Amino acid sequence: MRQTKNKLGNGLVILFLMILWTACSAPEETELAVEEKVIPVRGMQISPVSMEQRKTFTGTLEGEKQAVIRAKIAEAVNCIDVIEGDEVRANEVIIRLDKTGPSSNYLQSKSVFQNAEKNFKKMRYLFGEGAISESQFDGARTEYEVARANYEAARQLVELRTPIDGTVTSIDISVGDYVSPGQQVATVATINMLRMKLGVGSTDIGYFSVGDSVRILAESVSGFEAVGAVAMVAGSADPKTRTFQVVIEIDNSTRFFKPGMFARAEVIVERFDNIMVVPRPAVLTRNNKDYLFVIKDGRAVASEVVLGEEFDGLAEIRSGLNVGDTVVTLGQDYLSNGSLIKLTELTYTAGEETKH
Repeated sequence: MRQTKNKLGNGLVILFLMILWTACSAPEETELAVEEKVIPVRGMQISPVSMEQRKTFTGTLEGEKQAVIRAKIAEAVNCIDVIEGDEVRANEVIIRLDKTGPSSNYLQSKSVFQNAEKNFKKMRYLFGEGAISESQFDGARTEYEVARANYEAARQLVELRTPIDGTVTSIDISVGDYVSPGQQVATVATINMLRMKLGVGSTDIGYFSVGDSVRILAESVSGFEAVGAVAMVAGSADPKTRTFQVVIEIDNSTRFFKPGMFARAEVIVERFDNIMVVPRPAVLTRNNKDYLFVIKDGRAVASEVVLGEEFDGLAEIRSGLNVGDTVVTLGQDYLSNGSLIKLTELTYTAGEETKH
């Protein structure tokens, strides 16, 4: 009986100690259980902005005035008098072909001209002295003029000239090359003003009006752009391509752009004023609904939004957001409604940045 009482007493002591231990440790465990995780995020404060919807067209730049020089006979290239970038004047010789070659006929026509010139000078003197008749003098003069015309024609075949003032933008042959009739040998263009011809489909031609401003960007080099203006819009489509030709004139006073460059033309399709935009990745889609996390009192509050237009990585918010709200733009994937956050960096719609 005594042993039973002892065992009962010992059991009561153990039970009391367990209750006491549980009572002492419970608050600590409770504290650990309710400790919240703080999630660092970046945010953007919303303000109204104006945005433009643009459409891009591509084409090749050329001089406002441009001349492609072509060979007229089959002959070897004897000399190139210019290099790319040289300024030239109209009628200046830029390339010389072999004058002694079989196709040129230059030396023969020159010899005939020189003889005709000597004879004409002699006959003019004799006519002035009354030694020959007027018809004899007229015959010598005609012979001289024909010989001179033939010589000039033969010289133009071997001395290739530019028909316009401008800059040599390309040399397409080398000394010693044998050119063929019609082969392009050089290009001369004015480069202070350039033009760009576009072939525009019927669905897009309404975006262009004469005088409209156009943004021009080099396809091969980023960061360089110029401003152009629509100079001509065709009233009817080309029957072969079914496109409308649009000509854009470009101020190239910086001379960065060169004829022959491939470029992009951006035109304004529509303008939107006083709208709210956020980076597109900031918008989350859950259960077929779009959400943003808005920062309120140090917490992330999920707000359902309605999206509008998109502008190169930005999305218009038509409802669900107010001017002055701060939305989470980085870290939103780790948030749930009511998450405790720490704002590490704040940007503004206009691009100003503040770090916290």
